[in-house]
Amino acid sequence: MDAMGVVETESDPFAEDVGVFLWRLQRSLQMGFGRRLAHRIAVTQIDLHQLERLIYTGCPARTAYQILRP
Repeated sequence: MDAMGVVETESDPFAEDVGVFLWRLQRSLQMGFGRRLAHRIAVTQIDLHQLERLIYTGCPARTAYQILRP
């Protein structure tokens, strides 16, 4: 293959997991959760879109978390 050929790269699953965790943590903090609860949300499978919808329609953040927590 010539110099302009396709370059294969290996993805790092750990780096992807860290990226997802950091994104979920940041979104949780932006929604108004404290650091401890934002961390808990970031490591669970809570649907952030549903959580955000509940909060932005007037549901208190902690109540929204309790509704959606596993």
